[in-house]
Amino acid sequence: MAKSKKPDAGSQTTEIISDAIGDVVAAVSPQADAPKTPKIVIDGVEYDATNLSAPAKGAIASLQFAEAKLMALQNELAICQTAHFAYVKGLKAELEGKAS
Repeated sequence: MAKSKKPDAGSQTTEIISDAIGDVVAAVSPQADAPKTPKIVIDGVEYDATNLSAPAKGAIASLQFAEAKLMALQNELAICQTAHFAYVKGLKAELEGKAS
């Protein structure tokens, strides 16, 4: 899962850690010989995720979907900003070439 920018002060943060596709949550800082304990980290507080209710699993799935959508939109915005810059640069070069 990709990490997003550091949140502003006062905003809530949610971190869902997954070690495999399809896992709802996975271990935080697993050690080589230690058994993995699924955790969810919200605002820096770890919660045990071994016995999640159906609504909690649904909320996690919704969060993961929203995070993926936000990342896709941020990538699309970056592409559009790059294109905008290139179009402005090209237009400026064209206008300066015509004015001379």
